[in-house]
Amino acid sequence: MNRLLPFICCLLLTCLPATAQVKRIFPQDGLRSLLNKATPDAQDIKALIWWGEEYVNRPGETKPDMDSAILCANKILNAGTRQQHPVWQGQACVIYSKIFRETNDKKRGTDYILKAKKIFEQQQHDEGTGDVYAEMAKYKQSTDQKELQEIIQYYDTAAKLYEKSGNKLKQSNALYHLADFLLLKSEPARSIQYANQAIALCNEIGWTALGACYDVLAMAYNESGDLSKALSYALLSVKDAEERKDSSQTLSTAYNRLGMLYYELEDFSKSIVYYEKALTLASMRRDTPSMQYLTGNIANSCFRLNKPAEGLRMLKQEAAHYPPTERGTNISMISGFSNAYILLKQLDSARSYIDKLVDIRATLEKDEAEQVYILTPIIRYTLAAGQYEKARNYCAELNAVLSKHSVLPHIVKNYNLWFKADSSLGDYKSAIRHYQLYKYYNDSLFSIAKAQQINQLQVKYETEQKDQALQLKQQNIELLTREGQLQKSELQRARFTRNMIITGAGMMALLLILGYNRYQLKLRSNQQLQQQQQEINRQNQSLQELIGTQHKLLEEKEWLVKEIHHRVKNNLQIVMSLLNTQAAFLNDEDALNAIRESRFRMQAISLIHHKLYQSENMALIDMHNYIHELVLYLKDGFANRQQIKFDLQIMPVKLDVSHAVPVGLILNEAITNAIKYAFFAAGTITVSLQKTAEDQLTLIIADNGKGFATGDMPASKKSMGMTLIHALSEQLEGQLNIRSNNGVTVSVTFTYTEQPAFREEERLDEV
Repeated sequence: MNRLLPFICCLLLTCLPATAQVKRIFPQDGLRSLLNKATPDAQDIKALIWWGEEYVNRPGETKPDMDSAILCANKILNAGTRQQHPVWQGQACVIYSKIFRETNDKKRGTDYILKAKKIFEQQQHDEGTGDVYAEMAKYKQSTDQKELQEIIQYYDTAAKLYEKSGNKLKQSNALYHLADFLLLKSEPARSIQYANQAIALCNEIGWTALGACYDVLAMAYNESGDLSKALSYALLSVKDAEERKDSSQTLSTAYNRLGMLYYELEDFSKSIVYYEKALTLASMRRDTPSMQYLTGNIANSCFRLNKPAEGLRMLKQEAAHYPPTERGTNISMISGFSNAYILLKQLDSARSYIDKLVDIRATLEKDEAEQVYILTPIIRYTLAAGQYEKARNYCAELNAVLSKHSVLPHIVKNYNLWFKADSSLGDYKSAIRHYQLYKYYNDSLFSIAKAQQINQLQVKYETEQKDQALQLKQQNIELLTREGQLQKSELQRARFTRNMIITGAGMMALLLILGYNRYQLKLRSNQQLQQQQQEINRQNQSLQELIGTQHKLLEEKEWLVKEIHHRVKNNLQIVMSLLNTQAAFLNDEDALNAIRESRFRMQAISLIHHKLYQSENMALIDMHNYIHELVLYLKDGFANRQQIKFDLQIMPVKLDVSHAVPVGLILNEAITNAIKYAFFAAGTITVSLQKTAEDQLTLIIADNGKGFATGDMPASKKSMGMTLIHALSEQLEGQLNIRSNNGVTVSVTFTYTEQPAFREEERLDEV
């Protein structure tokens, strides 16, 4: 933001109306009589022209003012037409052009100014033609370099035409504007030349309202680096405006200029005082662009006083009420926000505004003066973000722009930023060179200020009032003290820089030693890791070979176990066949029953082994399928099987061999007994295997037959079947319960935890 100060003040000056130096010379109560006069004479026309321009140049574009100006222009045009006076017609067209320009109807305004140009050139009226060129300049935008050059050419032509016509007041006004716009092209020397010519002309005709010219000179000397003369003319400008009690933009601009100079002298508190005075006047005029620039200036001084939060608050408030509409004000406000967030170390927020500046910069020519006010905050951001190489490149680009726009304060500050970028990159040779350049130009800048402010300002104002003289003396003392503090600060900074370079070199050497040591340690560690990795790979290979061998052994074991189950099943089938053969030769019913029951028992066991060698899992028996097949076999083994029905309620559960064999034999004994003894004819046998609690199964074989006779309970039975059921229940470690109620119910409750049906090789792979 601080780089925008010269630019801001120039733009404020460009808003100054062309008639700022013209005071009221006609009484207001005479306008009505002029408008009612049937045939106005030359003096009347002169008064009407003055009133028309007076209404046009009043602050704001209110309808009453514009209507009054139109009445004046109409009266002049009608008089020129009736009296066949082309010059009056041309002057009326100039007023129409000003009216439509002020109301933003530039097309109609351009048409009228071209008509006026044609009339005045035909009449060879130099003063009127000068008015045309001065008005044409106001249709151009000073922010566009091409149009800025046209503005300068128009005012130069106007000044020459006024000189030919002999109107020194208008000539001085044109020279003033010419000097003003030359500042925007960064040509302070030519600006000083034309401003002095304007003052000389005013002195010739006794015109004392020189505040605007003093203001331009203050700006020009500021850009030239002569702060003493700049401050001198700024004080003269303020004094002139205050003595005339001027509340127009002239005084506002003068206050702003003085605030800027105090800013350059690093008296930021005093700069805020004058900025606020200027802002008050701009607010009274509702001059939005000036209010935006002045708010930016105040915020910038807050930044230098280490009050970034206060400056940011002002910028946000101004942006909310008066969003920028011009490129200049937009650049000013964006730069202010970016600098505020950089100082607050909120780089993410600053980044969005920096991106906007980069986008605006892409639309400008490389050597345009506005590049200075865009590149500076970009450099500050890249330095804060640690992008030192980018910062150095931007400094080089800014230096190229400044070589075409020699503004000493900007050159000084750019070399200081360049020095910081080089130092951060460790390029100490380049850093020292740029620091020397910074010191050279900075010393030149402040030596001018010190020498001339002591010798000129004190002499210039020693005859004025005592308070003013004391104030200037105090100001000189403060400047000298500040200069001494600055020199002391620079010496300390140079000493600090030297110490930092030495310390940095030592740190670099230490870092190199540490880096080499770490490299050796890392190399040794890598070698150890490689050896360990080789050992791990060797052990992994051995483990894979061992796993492969175990896998083969497990497969062989599995086939052996299957073969055992198969042979056991075959042997049991052989025994059953032998029993069947033996039964064919027996006639004793008891013997036949015994052989049949034995065959059923062996079938129950054989079926288990049959299931085991056919299953992938040789450890567990699917009881649902097993019980169904066993019941079907037992049913087929009796003659009355068609009259007996079976109700099977078997949950899907798998038991190991130690549990499956007893369960199968219990089923065999209980179902066989039920088929043989429970029914006179038809009946139902219910077989249930359910989970009755956690890790607990209950096997139930129930029939709806005749049951046991009274006093004939199984505890008194000594049959082999009941003996087997009791023995097998004990083998299961279960609880046997036999009751007779509408049939016989045999239940065995035992504890069992179902095991996961993993194959051996799957367990091995899991490990």
